[in-house]
Amino acid sequence: MTAQPLNIQPLLEEGRENELASLLDTLHPADVAEALSPLDMEDTIKVVSLLDVAQAAEVLVELSESSRDQVTLGLPRDKLTQMVAEMDSDDAADIVGDLNEDAAEEVLKAIGDEESEDVRRLLMYDEETAGGLMQLELVAASGSDTVAKVINDIRAVSEDLGDLGCVYVVDQARALQGEISLKDLLLAYPGQTLGQLIQKAPGLVVRVDEDQKAVAQKFRKYDVRSAPVVDSQNRLLGRITVDDIIDVVDEETDKDFYRLAGSSEEEVYTSGAWRRAGLRLPWLLFNLGGGLLTSLIIDYFESSFQKTMALVAFVPMVMSLSGAVGSQSATITVRGLATGRIASGLIFRSLGMEQKVATIMALVFGLAVTLIAGTLHEAPRLGLAVGLSIGAAVLVSAFLGAVTPLFFRAVSVDPALASGPVVTSANDVASLLIYAAIGSSVA
Repeated sequence: MTAQPLNIQPLLEEGRENELASLLDTLHPADVAEALSPLDMEDTIKVVSLLDVAQAAEVLVELSESSRDQVTLGLPRDKLTQMVAEMDSDDAADIVGDLNEDAAEEVLKAIGDEESEDVRRLLMYDEETAGGLMQLELVAASGSDTVAKVINDIRAVSEDLGDLGCVYVVDQARALQGEISLKDLLLAYPGQTLGQLIQKAPGLVVRVDEDQKAVAQKFRKYDVRSAPVVDSQNRLLGRITVDDIIDVVDEETDKDFYRLAGSSEEEVYTSGAWRRAGLRLPWLLFNLGGGLLTSLIIDYFESSFQKTMALVAFVPMVMSLSGAVGSQSATITVRGLATGRIASGLIFRSLGMEQKVATIMALVFGLAVTLIAGTLHEAPRLGLAVGLSIGAAVLVSAFLGAVTPLFFRAVSVDPALASGPVVTSANDVASLLIYAAIGSSVA
């Protein structure tokens, strides 16, 4: 059973700040961040200010991006500077990068030359690339260095390393030669050189300009805990750890979720009603246009429906089922594009498989509805008309659901943002046209 988040509001209201600080000192930073989430921003800043610098820095990293931005603005500048100095370089760059120019420069000048230089280097990279994800804390050594020397070097900088899984081997130009796991390093003889221990190149090497989604896909494929980051000359720049990849996956999943709904993750962090409405309206207006078009289609085929009024009873079923099939196909395709499972060379294979699945569903639904509708109304021709319409609508909807995200990807429009509303409207129009055409000719 999952433990309930700690309720710290009573301690705040009663002014028991020392007791609160002692309590939070015993918790993991992620649990502290969870306990802060129900509080208003004023109380959140107050609690973060109570924590010691090291814990406050870890808690700040665990907060949601919107909360983190507001806390950094509300904290005293000297407290924020001390917290940034305690962070890993990648986390420090994230915090400083969200400050305004004057505040960022003030913090960078106060944290020390070495730390400031590291953060400035990371801020040069786009935040959604490997360079924006990487941290500079790592251990790199020459192939001629002995095991004993490297272990002593690790001991000397152990407080700044965080999680260490391997040592990277580089040449004089810092070009990456390979890596040695910490286990192999500890089991080797002290006099052995790293060059003697290298057996193969790293399982995964990431280019500094790679997109973060591509990096996450590679981590999943190779199942690694960290990966070195290199430039175009294969020079070692930093490393990316799996905890940063988990954050990327969560972030990208959230984006896709909101965009499939025709909205935006920005809406969650926007308080104004007008702003929220503005984020939703464009795609809802597109759906409204589709609805008006379906009304015109119904009006055009009104005379056909009047001849066989029983056809009208099945309109919601045809549109609902085709809409569900189209949404499923669109979701599967968008997810395949996001995870890399649908690559350029696999597009036609993916479309073919989706249509095979749609054909099976069309046959099942078509036959079932033909029998049910024909028996229910004692009209075989009516049952045949509805069954054929269902089958055809399922095939067309599956095709539209699969092709639409691919089209938007080809024209450089985010498939997750545009596919949902477009597929819904297109399926409504297509299924109704199919039903009206087949129904009027068969029934």
